[in-house]
Amino acid sequence: MTTKFHIFNPEHDSALALESGIYTPKPQIQQFAKDLSTLPLWYSDKEDKVIVSQLDDQAWINSVDNIIPNLKDRIASTNDYKHFNAEKRLMPWGIDNTVCKLTNTTHIDGEDVAEVVNRTKIFSSREQTQDALTRLKENGLFDGFVSRKVDSIEELRKINEEFGRIVVKAPWSSSGRGVLFIDNLDDKEARRIGKIIENQGFVMAESFFEKEIDFALEFENTDGKWHFAGYSLFSTDEHGAYKQNILASDEFLKAEICKHADAEKLDKIVEFYCGYFQERDEELRGNKIIGVDMMAGNKRIHPCVEINVRHTMGIVARRLYDKYIEPGKTGYYAIIRLNNTDELRKWNAKQTQAFPSTISNGKISKGFIALTPIEKNTVFEAYVVVE
Repeated sequence: MTTKFHIFNPEHDSALALESGIYTPKPQIQQFAKDLSTLPLWYSDKEDKVIVSQLDDQAWINSVDNIIPNLKDRIASTNDYKHFNAEKRLMPWGIDNTVCKLTNTTHIDGEDVAEVVNRTKIFSSREQTQDALTRLKENGLFDGFVSRKVDSIEELRKINEEFGRIVVKAPWSSSGRGVLFIDNLDDKEARRIGKIIENQGFVMAESFFEKEIDFALEFENTDGKWHFAGYSLFSTDEHGAYKQNILASDEFLKAEICKHADAEKLDKIVEFYCGYFQERDEELRGNKIIGVDMMAGNKRIHPCVEINVRHTMGIVARRLYDKYIEPGKTGYYAIIRLNNTDELRKWNAKQTQAFPSTISNGKISKGFIALTPIEKNTVFEAYVVVE
């Protein structure tokens, strides 16, 4: 049996932008990765291992023991993974050179890591939205402006003049970073975009979409077959950075999405992507999870905001609900950042008191549960509230 070792590497999208070498993320991203290193416990299988940087918070371990029993048996270090002699498989948040080099991983599913990373980088680029949207438009599933690859400020100005408000995106970035909303391109914006073009080769430009909701479709590869893995209904801040996911059944989430989107077209888009990813399976080999971010408004769907060839917060929410939330209940999954550990401890205690939890047979039926521990210098926490 192959033992899977999960690791949370949220710097993945930025790491892909590097041609080679080890990417060093900004301190805040390093902190985020460290504080949420136990997050894979909630979306992985019970026989899997999770590589964490530190786990000393016994109070947190005790608080989730009736949900994830014997939790410490599933915890591993990077060295544990490196020296594990039986058959193993690294399961990072996303596959890139950095995570593979830091774990001494040379092969994924029997294939050289360099080949897997190169294909992952190509498919993870926002340039892929151009191909997907073109195909979707040909199938009558998109009625908007197909995103365009731009490698000069002059060309970008022409698109801005033609369409008015536009959205400009770096090829590789995540959680709202590298996304600019442009009304009339000014010198400051032009310099920033010029720097992205210099570093990454190009940007993607698309017209502004009047949205009412953000959502995503999640896909998974099982035994060589790509299939639909569920809906994700999430919210972002004014910069496009992730805030939270609704926790609910797929039926509930679809009904909510279809208040703003055409249900028949949504079904056809799901079907389209299952075929699209299967058709391109050779390019995706080594990857198991894909999330496609979308928007909806006035019964219109933007069916490809970006394609995430990695784990997503949407797949976390989907698996978290299916594994650990009482069926029929609703709630939300979110991440908070506070200024220091003391503030986080106080906030956590307040939430625990305000929303006492009820757990039965390993399922959360009510209340607040912290999904990650509070260690020394922790400032980020993932949590759920079930209503």
